[in-house]
Amino acid sequence: MDGKAKLSHSLLRGSSEATRFMLTIKRVVLYKHGVGHFEREGLVTGNAVVPLQFKQREVSDVLKSLTVLDLDGGVVSTVSYDSTTPVEQLLAEIAISIPDEDSLTSLLPQLKGARVSIRPTAATPAITGTLLGIDTVFDGETGHGARLARKFRVSILTEAADIRSFDLFEVELQLLDDGLKRDLDFYLKTKLAAKKKDARTFTLVASGEGARRLRVSYVLEAPVWKATYRLLLSAEGASELPMIQGWAVVDNTSDEDWEGVALTLVAGLPVSFMHDLYTPRHVRRPVVAVRESTGVLPPMAEAVLEAHEGAAAMDFMDQDVTMAIAAAPMMRSVSSGGGPQARMKMAGPSSVETQTRTRTVGDLFEYAIETPVTVRRNQSALVPIVLQPFKGQTVLLYQKHARAENPIRCVEFENTTGLTLEGGPVTVLDQGTYVGEAMLDTMKPRETRLVGYAVELAVRVSGTQEQSSHRVTRIVVQGGTLVATASVVMSTTYVFASKADKSQRAYVDHPRPGGDWRLAEPAETHEITENFWRLKLDVAANQTTRLLVRMEQSQATTYGLFDAHDNQLEAWVSDRWIDKPTAVALQAAFAVRRRIADFAQLAQRLNGERQQLHAEQTRIRDNLKALNERSSEKDLRERYIRTLTSQEDRLEAIEREAAQAIADQSAARQELNAKLMAIAYTGAVS
Repeated sequence: MDGKAKLSHSLLRGSSEATRFMLTIKRVVLYKHGVGHFEREGLVTGNAVVPLQFKQREVSDVLKSLTVLDLDGGVVSTVSYDSTTPVEQLLAEIAISIPDEDSLTSLLPQLKGARVSIRPTAATPAITGTLLGIDTVFDGETGHGARLARKFRVSILTEAADIRSFDLFEVELQLLDDGLKRDLDFYLKTKLAAKKKDARTFTLVASGEGARRLRVSYVLEAPVWKATYRLLLSAEGASELPMIQGWAVVDNTSDEDWEGVALTLVAGLPVSFMHDLYTPRHVRRPVVAVRESTGVLPPMAEAVLEAHEGAAAMDFMDQDVTMAIAAAPMMRSVSSGGGPQARMKMAGPSSVETQTRTRTVGDLFEYAIETPVTVRRNQSALVPIVLQPFKGQTVLLYQKHARAENPIRCVEFENTTGLTLEGGPVTVLDQGTYVGEAMLDTMKPRETRLVGYAVELAVRVSGTQEQSSHRVTRIVVQGGTLVATASVVMSTTYVFASKADKSQRAYVDHPRPGGDWRLAEPAETHEITENFWRLKLDVAANQTTRLLVRMEQSQATTYGLFDAHDNQLEAWVSDRWIDKPTAVALQAAFAVRRRIADFAQLAQRLNGERQQLHAEQTRIRDNLKALNERSSEKDLRERYIRTLTSQEDRLEAIEREAAQAIADQSAARQELNAKLMAIAYTGAVS
């Protein structure tokens, strides 16, 4: 070891009594919602210090999920991590500054007065003293402008009060001041961490005796794992079941290799969220002033007040809403299918056998890869997760909105694997030959899906659609109303023209309109989806096959019997909406309604006569005012008075007749209402 190396080693030596250990990643669990669960484990002895590095954006997730276990009786005392304080502020209280060049010769003058130990040679004893400083000397002199060699001398004041000087790079120098050693160690670590702008270091301190296992786990943001499948179809009429082969695409975007890790992939969507635990929060506290007095006065008793002074409100600078996530239910085992190799010969060329344990964890489904997996940093891997037979067959699916001319060739896939299949792309191989691609949604065990992968060009589909007019089918007379229920029929004929050499099972997705439409023909559906009736038919080889679909909807029209007229009654009888007794009852009611109309007409005529008499009386009174007391006008005045008297008699009679007409009209309305409410009839219209 040369002098410079010895000096640097001595400055950094003995900064901590604990030994540093590294924990390696042993287990990785990846989820479908953007997080991963990572587990590290390693052996430590005695008082152990374990550093872990994370990116700044990961710190809050680590603080939220970090779990540390000393599995063999030790104690984890503290977990410290880098602060968010800027490096300049962190180093402000340390009176040390080390430049990038001449670092040692610039550092030692700042340590003037520190106790140091200098060993000139390995064979000589160390000399203890106080550091005085650094001197620069030039070796040799020349008058011809030759460059002189520069040397550095370190000087100390020994405990015997001697001043001694040594060649700086020829001695071993050690700091004896524990405070300076801690400051220097902190300074160097802080400067190193600052160079890694996105790195934050967690330091775990575990105390104990002997060798122990230390396990650390945490949750971090991670790329979702992706599923991709191959459907391996068997030959037509073969006894073997088709196979599904599944792979998981795993991405390691971290800065560390996953070396022989136990990999687990979880299908499902557990709750996960981000919460800032890394940024310090401060609460503004109330200020309470100290009351001062200049002297003591005689006490004066005061009345008690209901309110008191000095209540101060707290202003919170930050408020967070936290969530409580319920613990997942207990795990229960689910056995995985086995023995797939025998079936692979008929299914396709693949010979990859999965080594995956599966189990249900609450509503989640877990694929545990039994063979350790290695994925280098910033690389991805393709991991087999399923190789199982399934129950299924090849069928056709016709959806006019998707492709009007041809049906789609599909695999009617029933998930009999016993596994939850995560959604992903599917490549379909028929007897080892590529025939198409599809997308598979997440499937629970026993679910059935139609997985479309190709257009069936050998079958062409056409169709016609007809809508019939309204046809009244049912009449209900009750409560003074007539309700006519009409049936609307919409018919669609699908025509399948096949040029294929074999018959094929086909499904038709017929749209389900809104409202109360019902399917009248065919009588049964194969399946009902959110937007379609799925109908089944067999398409014969080299023939034309038709499928008639008839939908019906009921529409009701309400007529008020109080407002119906004679022509409507005649039409109802003519169209056989009502029977003869109901028609007779309605005719009797309509006769009462005609009497009501007569009474109303009489009351209107009497009112007109009343208004005419009032106008005539006004004219006569105006004429009376214009007459004088002359004898020649006496006869005219008397005639006017006789006329007014006669009109008053008629007005009194009109009032009596009008009152009687209103009373008769009201009685007739009550009679009409009773007759109409008493009519009840229900019947079908043929």
